[in-house]
Amino acid sequence: MMAGLIDEVVIIDLLALFLAIATVEIIWYVVKKAFPDQVRDLRFFLTFIVVIVPFVLTVCFGFAIINYDAIAIRSGWPPALPLQGLLSPPIIGGVIFYIGQTLWLWSSWRNE
Repeated sequence: MMAGLIDEVVIIDLLALFLAIATVEIIWYVVKKAFPDQVRDLRFFLTFIVVIVPFVLTVCFGFAIINYDAIAIRSGWPPALPLQGLLSPPIIGGVIFYIGQTLWLWSSWRNE
């Protein structure tokens, strides 16, 4: 019983991770094709990583946290919501992932 719940949590979290990466990469590809001259501008890139990336991450990881909370309540684990301060594990994980995603995009942007 417990192993099945843990597997479900891991699958949902990995799905959220890959969905976030794929969504940001698809949006970045579309933006590069739609605005080829503006993509090279630093302000355009900074706007993208300050507006689009956090929005996508909030949606993808928000669904994962809501799913985890439902599983936790069903199995008797402590729920993740509401978040307990700025140093709660979901926020720290989101910040680390945001930094990684931003560095990945920056590397792609520098090679343009």
